[in-house]
Amino acid sequence: MIILDFEWNRGYDGKPLDEILQIGAVRLAGLGAPIDDTFNAYIRPAVHKSFDPGAKALPELAECRASNLDFPAALAAFTAWIGDETVFASWGGGDADTLARNCAHWGLPCPDLGQVYDLQRAFGHAAGAEGRQVALWRAVEYCGIPDCFSFHNALYDAVYTAVLSRWLTEEDLLWQPSKAAARKLPALSRLAFQPQPRTRVGPFPSARAALSSRTARRAACPLCGRTLWVQEWYGPLGQRYYGRFRCPEHGRFLRRLTLSRLEDGQWRGRLALPPVTEELEREYQAAWSGKPLPCRGTRRRRRRGRARAAQSS
Repeated sequence: MIILDFEWNRGYDGKPLDEILQIGAVRLAGLGAPIDDTFNAYIRPAVHKSFDPGAKALPELAECRASNLDFPAALAAFTAWIGDETVFASWGGGDADTLARNCAHWGLPCPDLGQVYDLQRAFGHAAGAEGRQVALWRAVEYCGIPDCFSFHNALYDAVYTAVLSRWLTEEDLLWQPSKAAARKLPALSRLAFQPQPRTRVGPFPSARAALSSRTARRAACPLCGRTLWVQEWYGPLGQRYYGRFRCPEHGRFLRRLTLSRLEDGQWRGRLALPPVTEELEREYQAAWSGKPLPCRGTRRRRRRGRARAAQSS
C-alpha cells in the first residue's frame, strides 16, 4: 500500500489549476503496518505568479521555491518509485484528481492509481463520525499521536496518515455512505459575473471563530450588490470551507474560505467568490457530503431581532 499526499497552490491569476508543490508518500504492507519506504519531492512553482493563503503557510514553501525539480521531473521520479504497487490511499478524496489535472496541464500521462481509498472517510466511520470530514491534525490529536512533525508537509502528512491507519479495519476502508443518506446539492446560479475581490479574514484564535466572524459571513450578490449572509459552512476540504448565500433575484452563489493555521496558533484566511465551474461543483459536493458548521451567534441574533420586532408592533 502507498499512502500519498500533495501540497499545492491555487494562485489568484484566474488559472484554475491547483499546482502541486510537493509530493509525499510512504509505502507499507497494509493498514497499521510499519513504514517500509518514503518518497518526497519539492517542486519549483511554475504556473501561478502568487500564492494563496494556504500555500503561503506551507512550512516548506522556501524549499519548493528553491527546488531544481519541475513537475515533469518530480512525476517521473514518483512514477518510478511507485513501481508495480496497486493499492493507494490518501487523507481525503481529492489527491488523485489533483494529480490528474496537473498531468493534463503538462501534457503528461498520469500514473494509473486505480481506486484511491479515502482514509479520512474511513476514519470518520471508525470514530462514529460518519459523513464528517475530520481534519488530519484533529484525528492525530484524537488518537493521542505525538505531533512530532509539522502539518501541511506532504511527506509528514502521509506519515501521520500511515500511523492513523492502525485505528482502521478493512471494513472501515470499504465503508461507503448509503445512497439514502445522500442529499441533493442545491443548484447554484449560472449567471456570469465580473471577477470579485478577495477579502482577508483574521487572525482569529480558532477556525470556528473565523468561520463565524462577520467578515467571513458577510457577502454581496456579484450582480446587484445586495448584502447577504452565509449562515453555515461545509468542510473542511483540505484547507477550504464552502458556504452559500442566496440573492432573491439572482439565485445562489458560493463563498469559499481558505483557512490556514499560523505558527502562533492563530487562524487566518482569504475569502473568494469563484465562478461556478465543474471543478468547483465537485469540491462543493465533497464538502456538502459532511455535516454543516452553523455560524455561531446567528441564531441568537435572529431571535433578538424577532423580539425587537414584536416589542415595536
